[in-house]
Amino acid sequence: MVGRACALEPYKEIKAVPSFDITEFVAFASPDSTWHVTKKFLDDAKRSILIGIYDFTAEYVKNALEKAMRRGVDVALMLDLDGRTGEQQIYDDLAKHGCDCVPAPSCASDSAHYFASSHEKVIVIDGEWTLVQSGNYSENSIPQNEGDGVANATNWVPGNRDMGVAVKSKTLAAFFTKVLRADMKLETDAEKAVRGLGKKREVELLEAAPAQMPAQLFPSKTFNFQAPVKVEPILSPDNYIKRIPAWLKTARKSIFIEEQYIRTAQTDIGTLLKAIQETVEASGVEVRIILAQPFSCGSDKCKKAFDKAKKEMQALGKDYGLKIGINVRILNPNQLVHCHNKLIVVDEQSVLVSSQNWSDSAVSKNREAGLLIYSPALAAYYAEIFNADWDSGLKKVAPVKKAKFGPEALGSGKVVPLNWGDYAEV
Repeated sequence: MVGRACALEPYKEIKAVPSFDITEFVAFASPDSTWHVTKKFLDDAKRSILIGIYDFTAEYVKNALEKAMRRGVDVALMLDLDGRTGEQQIYDDLAKHGCDCVPAPSCASDSAHYFASSHEKVIVIDGEWTLVQSGNYSENSIPQNEGDGVANATNWVPGNRDMGVAVKSKTLAAFFTKVLRADMKLETDAEKAVRGLGKKREVELLEAAPAQMPAQLFPSKTFNFQAPVKVEPILSPDNYIKRIPAWLKTARKSIFIEEQYIRTAQTDIGTLLKAIQETVEASGVEVRIILAQPFSCGSDKCKKAFDKAKKEMQALGKDYGLKIGINVRILNPNQLVHCHNKLIVVDEQSVLVSSQNWSDSAVSKNREAGLLIYSPALAAYYAEIFNADWDSGLKKVAPVKKAKFGPEALGSGKVVPLNWGDYAEV
């Protein structure tokens, strides 16, 4: 993987991000239903599929796109190429089959450096449906569970906790098409070097698979409202840090957050946390935060990362009154591979489904995308999954004893391969 601290070229932000009135949605979550929903949309595409995504290593998603191209569907892909195992091959295979493939204009690019990372996960289908999600096209973020929230121990594929939403709106689809195509043009206008060179290949890691299925699985849910629902695109670097602190301050009852990590010492994240702290002091709202189990693999490098994550969790209590076990829990690694989600629910009345981690890069330097949806019904869908994760969450941070596995262990079903794209700080 490449470094993300390159000098960034000036990016012209979208000054006035519009809102949209929408009536039809499909809500989904990983590992329960994301592949089921994604496969249906890809299989049903008639004219075009446009994708902007950070990580693409799941072969079966590539196969679905190749199948679509054989039907005559135009497929375009903007990918943050930086040497993740198998990613360059998938990119090259899709290009060979006719996909309009463009590297993202991030620090991973050989040509254009407008964003530290192009970390969005946006899919536009037929200029009508837009999928916005927290999960990449990796085997853990979109595990190949064919059922829609239905599985048993023999056919269950474990995965990360991720969430997404599909929205039917030609105007929203046109907005995101314009954003993605503009980013692609930043790259193609600047291309000078051969694509894909100079990337350091990652080392594959294996981890013990979750010992259990989650106690409850959640199918996707389709919503058709008579009255339109207000939807705001939340983009980085354009308007995340301008909009989200103010939205958090509207809470009067509860704030639920499910994030991979929270970088408490970083300036913009401090702004978000202060907004929560002020809201608690003013209104006494309940705050619940679920975070990923800090990675612990036994090496000195992993120990430093674990100690850093633990210190940041402790800082939530020390600096903001958000204490581990009371306000903060760890996603249960015995049921789910990793907390890769980026969810916020306010008062169970509105919900943010997005790609933004809580780091300064994610909210201010990356290309990221989310949707802020003002719908109690949709907020309730995601809150129900959040509460299930909260109820099973761990109340303390403890290092996980990692066993060492050889490649032959993959066939046993007792381990899962880890994708660095799901764990890297961006």
